[in-house]
Amino acid sequence: MNKFSYLALAFIIVMAGSAASFGAAAQERDVGPKCVQWNSYHVLFKKGDSKISGDSANALKAFIKDAGRDCGYRLYATASKEGDKAYDLAGHRLNAAGDFLKAQGVKPEMVLTVQHWVDDGAADTNAARSATLYTLPKQGISCRRYEKRSPVQVDLFFSSQSSVISPQVKDDLEKFAASIRDSRCNVELTALAAKEFTGANAAKTNKELAKQRVKVMMDILTAAGIDSDRMVDTNVEYVGDKKPNVAGSRLATASLM
Repeated sequence: MNKFSYLALAFIIVMAGSAASFGAAAQERDVGPKCVQWNSYHVLFKKGDSKISGDSANALKAFIKDAGRDCGYRLYATASKEGDKAYDLAGHRLNAAGDFLKAQGVKPEMVLTVQHWVDDGAADTNAARSATLYTLPKQGISCRRYEKRSPVQVDLFFSSQSSVISPQVKDDLEKFAASIRDSRCNVELTALAAKEFTGANAAKTNKELAKQRVKVMMDILTAAGIDSDRMVDTNVEYVGDKKPNVAGSRLATASLM
């Protein structure tokens, strides 16, 4: 091999190494310090208005920059006592916040617009007219919406006064975890408790039981490789006297968001 052949080979090796480095850098996610923990930002609106402008827009840009374009964002919006158009205004504020995120380079699949409502019980101030962004650790997206996955759900039925999961249900949860371990899916957990304990503090005791049921589910999913901060939505409810103390009133679920 002559001198020029050696130089050409060295050049190819250097370029290949550079390309590999560039590829690794290109795959690096843009996630900042405000994404890796739970953070929130409130965009306040004037009465009857749904536009983000001025100082609020600049502050929101800075917040997004700190959280990163690959962070997951979950959005809520409210309207206060703003007349017949209040519900529509809340929806417009929700859309405005989502559009603003996308305009800053946040990918659409990382923006989860969840809910908007009219808060007639709040004082009629700017604070009651807002859009709230929550950063979601990991990749807080809805698999059902953006990855077109089927709405997989695992149902768990507990014995009365118990938070113990049967071996079969544990196996079902582990299979559920395996099916989403390498995806960008987050998980929603719910648990009910019926009138299982009685006495002066029955409501508190039964709600704590529902919380214990969620914790058991989280522990199993975490042990199966699902990070706890991918379980971004949990809900517990004490149904109390509304329903009889039967299996259906002691239901817990793990499902894709």
